[in-house]
Amino acid sequence: MRGNKTIWMPTRRRFVQATGAVALGVIAAPAIVRAKVSGEVYVESWGGSYAEAVKTYILEPFSKETGVTFKHSFFGNNAEQLAKLKTGKSRVDMTFLSDSFVNRGALAKVLQPLNLDNVPNYKGLYEKFQKPPYDPGPDIYCVGYFYGDTAIAYNEDYVKPAPDSWEVMWDPKYKGRVVAYGSASGPVYLGALATGQNINDIKDLKIIEDRLMALKPNLLKWWSGGAENTELFATGEAWVGNFWRGRVNNLRKEGHPIGYVQPKEGTGGWVDTMAIPTTAENKEAAEALINFAIEPEIQKNFVLNGISYAPTSAGVKLDAEQEKFLGASQEVLSRITFVDPVYNLKHIDEWTEIANRVKA
Repeated sequence: MRGNKTIWMPTRRRFVQATGAVALGVIAAPAIVRAKVSGEVYVESWGGSYAEAVKTYILEPFSKETGVTFKHSFFGNNAEQLAKLKTGKSRVDMTFLSDSFVNRGALAKVLQPLNLDNVPNYKGLYEKFQKPPYDPGPDIYCVGYFYGDTAIAYNEDYVKPAPDSWEVMWDPKYKGRVVAYGSASGPVYLGALATGQNINDIKDLKIIEDRLMALKPNLLKWWSGGAENTELFATGEAWVGNFWRGRVNNLRKEGHPIGYVQPKEGTGGWVDTMAIPTTAENKEAAEALINFAIEPEIQKNFVLNGISYAPTSAGVKLDAEQEKFLGASQEVLSRITFVDPVYNLKHIDEWTEIANRVKA
């Protein structure tokens, strides 16, 4: 999960178009659940506004439709949740995890394969989210729920015209005003994209390191957290750098003139998913819940009214304004390269050495 998700703030007309029906904030669920399920389902997700969205737009409508009750608890980050699952001491029927952590969880045998007969809506996902590189196979261990990328954020008052290339971060006009994601593989991914290389098939690390060294005179800071970078843009210290769409939407909602654009060279992407741990005691209900969550109208309500990232289901119908807000167009999706966690893990030590030299 990438920082605080923003809430789509529609007009009354847009709200009716987006949701179809609403009562006290809870979306009325269509009769879409096919599996006969019962009992109670234990769900864990990130907390805060994310948890509220999960409860309002997924769990409560699912419970109303099926009669299945739920318990909903929260975790702070992926690493915390994966560590908990590895202990095997707590019942969890369904959990949310980001892409690379699903890969680790499946390989560590703390997640179990899905029975896709109980998740027929899986076939309605965009092709990129069916048997993706972060799902280790040959079985299917997760269902991608929404996605985003790390693209260019810029202050519209100072960065003109609107950028369309990663090269803007090297423009001498913005000396001392550039920020870049410095954690983990962030520097190498930026260098790869800026030099026209595939982040999952890097051919020339030297040119990447040279390019990153050339960025240093322009650099205000290597940022490591969403709150930190939000503050840099909000105060006007940062004028341009890589960031996440949801955070930029928050800044714009607060009145800051921060734009967001996907550069022509493309971007690296991430996916948040739903998976079933080996500790699940009601797997059938968990699979029915996952299938329910990716029903197009349910997913549409969730991304528009609960969280502002792009849906994984090809059946979600959005107007042009909604597509732009969520970054959900086919054009944007076609230029996203989703990280292959196996390739990343194989090279991370070497990439970390490069990052350390560049940041020294």
